Amino acid sequence: MKKQIIASIIAAAAALPAAQAETLSEVYDLAKAHDPSLRAANASYRADKEQVEVTRGNLYPNISFSGNLGYTNTDPDNGESFNNKQNQLALNLDYPIYSPALDYGVDAVELTFKSSGVELEQAQEQLIYDTLNDYFAVLTAQATLDTTRSQVKSYAGQLDRVKKQYEVGLVSITDLQDAQAAYDSILVTELNAEAELTIALEALYQRTGTSIENIPRLAENFPIEVDPNLNANDLIQRAMTANKNVRVLDLSVESAQNNINIQKASGRVPTVAVTGSLARTDNDYSVETSSRSDGVTNTSSIGLGVNIPLYSGGAINASVRQATASAEAAVETRANSIQDIELSIRSAVLQLKTLAAQVKAQKQVIVSSESALEATQAGYDVGTRNIVELLDAQSTYFDAKNTYEQLRYNFVLQQITLDQLTGDLDEADIAALNQWLI
Repeated sequence: MKKQIIASIIAAAAALPAAQAETLSEVYDLAKAHDPSLRAANASYRADKEQVEVTRGNLYPNISFSGNLGYTNTDPDNGESFNNKQNQLALNLDYPIYSPALDYGVDAVELTFKSSGVELEQAQEQLIYDTLNDYFAVLTAQATLDTTRSQVKSYAGQLDRVKKQYEVGLVSITDLQDAQAAYDSILVTELNAEAELTIALEALYQRTGTSIENIPRLAENFPIEVDPNLNANDLIQRAMTANKNVRVLDLSVESAQNNINIQKASGRVPTVAVTGSLARTDNDYSVETSSRSDGVTNTSSIGLGVNIPLYSGGAINASVRQATASAEAAVETRANSIQDIELSIRSAVLQLKTLAAQVKAQKQVIVSSESALEATQAGYDVGTRNIVELLDAQSTYFDAKNTYEQLRYNFVLQQITLDQLTGDLDEADIAALNQWLI
């Protein structure tokens, strides 16, 4: 099933020029190569894969070879003492031909292996999510800093103008002080914005192991819109089969149910095994008699063994009850997590629609605040508005621009969150978003 959120923009994105500098795809490749949790998940997956083969080995014949070389000295009180040098070679067979507990044990490790595979996918998905969050945190901080620096430049120009007006007596000292205070305040804001950008870049460095300097920005024409057919119930149904947490919980429930079978089979079901051996014994007695003589003795045997568990002091029934209770806990844990996922999806859909509406409204706020700023500037030029009103109008305008950028990036991150909740977040999202970074 194709992404419902961002797939609709891929075709349009293809027409945009390729991203320059540190593209999102390049940053993700660095993060993938640097992430220890992904390597750990991959190693666990390989280990569990081998454990399946180890456990399956219990279902096949177990053949072993043994040998020994010994010396025995016998000194009876009522007879002649003697000694014996003996060497023995033996080949032994143990083949469980009927053992349900072993079969269920193989099922158990296979379920663990499947769970490791899902957890590996989950680690990959989480890396994508974390990388996108860190990357867009840098974009957000950079947008704030750019807006703040524009505001610093504007306030500096305004302060310079007021100083010149004050020198010729056109404005009062109060106007000069207000302009100076506004300029000093925005310099502090600029320092804070620079610090936030540095922190975001450090987080991205921690994620990638590489210092990222040149970050592109999100294209202005990135579509901030929600598919009208987007439905929370449909996404919830999708999540029930694709969400990585749900898949892990499904396997944990299946594993818990299988453990009940293991306990029942271990304590209540007979096992049947074929046993056999081939042995060669060589004796060398110091004194031979009719009952002991030198030479080689070859022995072979084969048998069918049955083991029937009868009573273990109540441990059998207790083990079954324990496994049953654990299975009930696994079922309830899954139900609780599904409730949380359903709520998160409904909230994410609502937030996505809200952000789309906010972006549209905020764009109009920029237009309105820019018109208000122009009117205030004109009023200040003719003396009907004072410097405080002009500075307030400038602040409102720049705040509107900054808020607009924040909302745009929040919309993208909300798309990413929704894709993760439905289990659809993958490298295709990286490629799609990368086309919109210029």
